[in-house]
Amino acid sequence: MTKRQWVMKFMLMHKWVFLCGFMITTLMTLVNLIYPFLGGKMINIAFYDKDMSAFLDLCLIYAGILLFNQFVVATLNNLISSQMMTGFVFDIRRALFNKILHKKGKDLSGMYSGDMISRMNHDATDIMNLVFWSGLWGYSNLLHILFAVCFMFYYNVLLGAFTVVLVPAVFFASKYFKTRAQQVNKELRAEQGKLSSYLFEIVKNLQDVKILNAGKKVTSTYLRKTAAINKMNVENGKIGVTTERVNAFITLAAQLLIFVICAYFIVKGQMQLGVFVAAISYFNMAVNYFSSINGKITDVWGQRVSLQRVVDILNEDEEDYQENQPPQPIKEGLIEFNNVTFGYSEDRQVLNGFNLRVDAGSTIGIVGRSGAGKTTMGNLLYNLYQVDSGELLIDGVNVNDYNLHSLRSQVGIVHQETILYDQTLRYNLSFTNHKDNDEALMEAIKKAALYDVVMTFPDGLDTLLGTGGQELSGGQKQRLAIARILVKNPKILIFDEATSFLDSRNEALIRKVMRELSQDRTLIIIAHRFSTIQSCDRIAVLADGVVKGYDTHDVLITGNPTYIDLFSEQYAGGEAV
Repeated sequence: MTKRQWVMKFMLMHKWVFLCGFMITTLMTLVNLIYPFLGGKMINIAFYDKDMSAFLDLCLIYAGILLFNQFVVATLNNLISSQMMTGFVFDIRRALFNKILHKKGKDLSGMYSGDMISRMNHDATDIMNLVFWSGLWGYSNLLHILFAVCFMFYYNVLLGAFTVVLVPAVFFASKYFKTRAQQVNKELRAEQGKLSSYLFEIVKNLQDVKILNAGKKVTSTYLRKTAAINKMNVENGKIGVTTERVNAFITLAAQLLIFVICAYFIVKGQMQLGVFVAAISYFNMAVNYFSSINGKITDVWGQRVSLQRVVDILNEDEEDYQENQPPQPIKEGLIEFNNVTFGYSEDRQVLNGFNLRVDAGSTIGIVGRSGAGKTTMGNLLYNLYQVDSGELLIDGVNVNDYNLHSLRSQVGIVHQETILYDQTLRYNLSFTNHKDNDEALMEAIKKAALYDVVMTFPDGLDTLLGTGGQELSGGQKQRLAIARILVKNPKILIFDEATSFLDSRNEALIRKVMRELSQDRTLIIIAHRFSTIQSCDRIAVLADGVVKGYDTHDVLITGNPTYIDLFSEQYAGGEAV
């Protein structure tokens, strides 16, 4: 969809409120246009007709219109505008949030978290400003200009013609600055998004910054990025000031000329004083409102950049959830990789004719060097990415044919790095399945060998864990991650380097949990520690995007060169695999 189509889509969600907004804006504009006309009439009555009664009657009409405009129309305008703006920006942010959640896996790697936050907050607000303050406001300004010019022609044809010439003159004087303003705003938005991402990462990992004594480096980087943004802001300001000064010069010169023309007609007796005052008011109205539009052009281009940034996200392809397919249970847990080829990009091929069969209910280990494709297997099983060629089957069904919600509810992954939220234990446990039944949560905690720890928490399941679960040890965090997955009760469970950061005691505890969890489900253990996978039913050895060996530890250690090399390197104190 184009930018215009997206804007229209969001506007149609609030079409009746929009219609009321345009009606109120039109009414306010027409009322504002009456004031100079009535003011001119009042002056003529006072100076020429000398009719005090008529003057007071006109004063009452003027006051009535003023009160109606200020207390009725303006109040309705504020209420309707608030309703429109709130609902409009809410719908944009909701659409963006859903789009980000449903991004395809290939788009996640290039996503800056701070930039996404900037698009949801700053850019969404900019679109609202573009539609309302630059839309309704611009519409109101154009009405003021149009009717002001009409009144100028009504009073004097020469004054009307002069006003018509002035409006395009101001427009073309500022057109030169538009292209440069648009480019600067585009670069500025991109750099602001990168800076937000950088700040997000620094604040998130502030403890590591302190441990590494990297304060000077991150400060230097922050100041450099901020200085670059400040430079763009200065350039943007220069463009705005230059545009404003050019408009001001043209406006002042025009005002001087209009005074001369009016003075000429007054001296000739062809113009009354009231007409002169009203004409000057309408002329200033036309010029001021047009200058206001012109002055907003830089803002509009910045808002158009924000619109483009939001539309770029909204137009991205989403994951295909296959919602037309009924939820299909994984009954056995048989996994088959048949001649699978996959790469994250053309230059980053990971699997090349990959073949592997994981029997239902078995426990297998996956071992290989970094980049061999271990984590990729889990990403493909979870259907976060789709294979380039070949097929991946679960219980004989291609993963692409599963209802994606159903598939992911039956496949669980415990990652190397545990992500915990600054919420309660209950929230973190029920995060994956919307379950908050205490009995189900406590059962998952027991299976993950975390029951004794939870019993020491002051508020039980309602205990706040703090940022990143800072109140928990590394082993406790890992067991909590296991408990969270168990709330889903998946048929296929993957441990992706789940013990790599743990000490020997916690690793042994996690291994015990793994053995207990292997009942009635397929278990895949990806690990670089051989102690974690030695007891698996079978072990797959990955290298160069294919399976180099697939058997028990005892068989592989005596006859598989790749496995022997990996094992020897680890226990010889070499680089971990």
